[in-house]
Amino acid sequence: MTETGYPTRDGTGIRDYVHVWDLAAAHIAAIRRFDSILTEKKRSIAINLGTGSGTTVRELCAAFNNIVSTPLRTIDAAPRPGDVAGGYTKSDRAAELLGWTPKLSLEDGIRSALDWIPVRDAMLTD
Repeated sequence: MTETGYPTRDGTGIRDYVHVWDLAAAHIAAIRRFDSILTEKKRSIAINLGTGSGTTVRELCAAFNNIVSTPLRTIDAAPRPGDVAGGYTKSDRAAELLGWTPKLSLEDGIRSALDWIPVRDAMLTD
């Protein structure tokens, strides 16, 4: 189901999808810059991580369909009660303090997720 009727660029919900390897790189950057970012006076700081622009459901489906051999079929539906149009990050602070911006695309993330499926169970055994 593709919920439509939201005040977004194509009427579908919007979320911020960032590749797990980009998130890992941001955490490494935070560890490396830890002492220069935090001080006695500033003992903590919030740093948002994301693309900064977000992806709509229709855009996500189109990206997925560009990668797979059997495309997704979607059905338009009304928004669920109480659901928000979406959200995405403002990642300026990550760029400024960590020197970090995401490098991998939405399509890279989809490919990585699909590549993970057949090996996941073997990799996560007890």
